[in-house]
Amino acid sequence: MHVRFKLVPIALLAMLLIAFTACTDSASEAAPVATIVTTSPDTPPQLLELTSATPALSSSTVTATIETQSSSEPTPDKSGSSAAIPLLLSDAWSNVWLCDDADVPVEDLTVNATLNCRLDVEVQGDTLVINASGIPNHDFESTLGCCAAEIDNRWVIPLEPSPDTDGELMMAPERGAVAFTVSGVALYGPEEGPGGDAVALEHGLFEEDRQAIDLGVCGGHAGPGGQYHYHYDANCVHWHAEDGEEIGDYAPSDLIANGEAELVGFALDGYPIYGTYEQAADSTVVEVTSSYRLKAGETGYGGIDDYEYVDSLGDLDVCNGHIGPTPHAPDSIYHYHSTLTNGEGDLGFPYFLLCYYGEVDDASIPIVDAGPPGGGGLPPPRR
Repeated sequence: MHVRFKLVPIALLAMLLIAFTACTDSASEAAPVATIVTTSPDTPPQLLELTSATPALSSSTVTATIETQSSSEPTPDKSGSSAAIPLLLSDAWSNVWLCDDADVPVEDLTVNATLNCRLDVEVQGDTLVINASGIPNHDFESTLGCCAAEIDNRWVIPLEPSPDTDGELMMAPERGAVAFTVSGVALYGPEEGPGGDAVALEHGLFEEDRQAIDLGVCGGHAGPGGQYHYHYDANCVHWHAEDGEEIGDYAPSDLIANGEAELVGFALDGYPIYGTYEQAADSTVVEVTSSYRLKAGETGYGGIDDYEYVDSLGDLDVCNGHIGPTPHAPDSIYHYHSTLTNGEGDLGFPYFLLCYYGEVDDASIPIVDAGPPGGGGLPPPRR
C-alpha cells in the first residue's frame, strides 16, 4: 500500500492542476457587474450584482453601469508607513484648499459689502473637518436672497472614502447642501425653494410663479440664513482675472487654458468633484457631460422629477461621476464633475451630483435652519 501511494501522483497532480486552472478562468469571466437600476423618479437607484442567474431586466427599466475599481488592480503594499497614510492626508491632496492661509476679502456686488473667505482644516479621528466662513474666494452676487453673511459652515468627510456596498446608493438631498467647494462654500442640489430647477429657470425654460429666484455670477446666490451657495458651475473658484477684468468677465471656458481638471470640491462621501473640463487620453482638454435630459414636454418646473437618466447619453453615470485618472489620483479614483451640458448639448442636470457613490455618515449631512423666503427647509436625504 505504501509503495502504490508513492507511484500514483504525477498524473493525478496534473489532472488537479488542469481542473484548478479551468475553475479560476471561469470565475474571472463571470465576474459580477455593479449596475444602477431605476424604475421611476420616486424609486432610488439600487446597486445590483448581475450574475448568470440574474433575470433579464424589463424594457421599461432604466439601467446604468456604475464602474467599480477592478479587482485585478494591484493591492497597495501597506507594510510601509507611507502606504498607511489616509487618502486625504497624502501629499497629493495636502494643498487643495483655498482661503486656508489667510482671510481673502471679496465683495458682494449686490450690496457693495466686503466679506472674508476663511477656512481651516483639522483631523478628528478618521474624518476631516472643514470649518469655513461660507464666503467664496471671488466677488459674488447675493441677488434676491440678500444678503450673504459670514456663517459657520462645518463639513465632515472621511479621510479614506469608500464605495457604498450595502445594495443601494444614498440619494443627495433634493434641496440644500449636497457637497462643498475647496473654499468651504456649499454646493446645493438643482432645486430652488419652491421646487423647480434653479438652473432651468435661469436659462428661461419656465416661468417661476411661486417665488422670485435669481442666480448670480458663477451659478450662486445667497439663501437660507445668509448661506451663500452654488446651484451649478462653481468653476470660478479657480478663475483668475487678467488685468482690467472683473468677475463679470468670467466664463467657464476660460479654464480650458489650464489644461487639466480643476478640483472644485468634495461630496459628503469624501469623493472629489472636479470641474467641467478634463484632459482626455490624447491630452486634449474636453468638456465632461451628464447623461440626464428633460422628459418629453417637461421644463424643469417640477424639479428633479422632470428629468430622466439615459445610459451613455453623456460621459457620466447616474450619480454624475465616473472612475478615471485625475491630477491628484493618476492611478484613477471615482470622482464627480460640475456639468454645464449633457451629451446632447442641453442642460447639464444634475450639475454636481444626484446620489452618492460612497458611504455617507448621517453626521455629514448638514442641517439648514430655514429655507429661503417662501421656500421650504431642507428635506432629509433619501435612501
